[in-house]
Amino acid sequence: MKFNMIGAAAVAVTLLLAGCGTPAAQTSASPSPTKSVAAKKVPDVVGKPFSEARDLMAAAGITYEAVGSDGVKFTDKPDGAVVVVSSDPKAGEEIQPGAAVTFKIDGTQAAVTAAAAAKEAARVRSLRYSFKCSPSGSAITAKDNQSFTKLQEIWAAPLFPKFKSCDLRVGGTWYRDKFALEPDEAAVVKQVGADGGDISLPSSTYGSVLLLCALPPKDGWDTKYGEYPSGGPKIRSEAKAAAAMCPDAPFVAELVRVAGGVPPAPKTAMSDGRFVVGKDIAAGAYQVAVPSGANGVHDCYWERTGPQGGTIDNDFITFAPQGPVVTVNPGEGFVSRSCGSWTKVG
Repeated sequence: MKFNMIGAAAVAVTLLLAGCGTPAAQTSASPSPTKSVAAKKVPDVVGKPFSEARDLMAAAGITYEAVGSDGVKFTDKPDGAVVVVSSDPKAGEEIQPGAAVTFKIDGTQAAVTAAAAAKEAARVRSLRYSFKCSPSGSAITAKDNQSFTKLQEIWAAPLFPKFKSCDLRVGGTWYRDKFALEPDEAAVVKQVGADGGDISLPSSTYGSVLLLCALPPKDGWDTKYGEYPSGGPKIRSEAKAAAAMCPDAPFVAELVRVAGGVPPAPKTAMSDGRFVVGKDIAAGAYQVAVPSGANGVHDCYWERTGPQGGTIDNDFITFAPQGPVVTVNPGEGFVSRSCGSWTKVG
């Protein structure tokens, strides 16, 4: 029994020693395998705007750089609208992690930068003019003004035929105050001066020309600074400049007429006032229009006068159910008071 206990102990010691003596190479853990990062495929960006190509690369997790058609690397981001003409690596090819795709841009950095600057300048210029037009009265004080930034917007407005006036600011400054002119604006003013116009305040001159393009001028505007054929160099010079500036204006024929020094054609309709037959109004027979809903024409006075002022014919009409008819001849004067609107009927 004693022998067996000693033997068992010996066996245990032997096993313990055997465990302690195992070589380190046999007991150390095996190293973990290195995790590999898969290569990525290059998206197809050729022919696409740079902004779209950039977004495709971001979505694919790939970095990029851009070079111009001259091979020079862009130091600033190209304008988003420029086109990518090639990529290296090409579309579908694999690129290793950390590597970058090279875009070749249609144009050099200098050209692309200049084009972007011109585009921004054009955007700013498109907002340079601020018009306010009113159908009720002076656009300076009217509360029913409509705002525009382009002449074409004014002409296309539903109320365009009813607009009575427009006001203008250039770069935030009222057009009759002093503001710096752009080169093309200064060229317009220079031409106005060469044609005999008033350019004592160049900015105001340019604003006046621009406003001539906004609305059809009022009756008699062309004789404001003198009669034909020798008067009115100021307005003729501005009309000439406006006709050149806005040849697509719906009333450009009127600007061209005044620019050429052509007297206005006599009118065939008139309201109360004094008129020279053959100059202000055409010769012929005129009748007063009975206002809608009215019971004829009341308390109307008209008079025909000779060239030296003598009365040829006149009448004070207390009541005319259909409106009076008067025939006037070239060279005569015609006066209408409280009659309303006359229209040529013969």
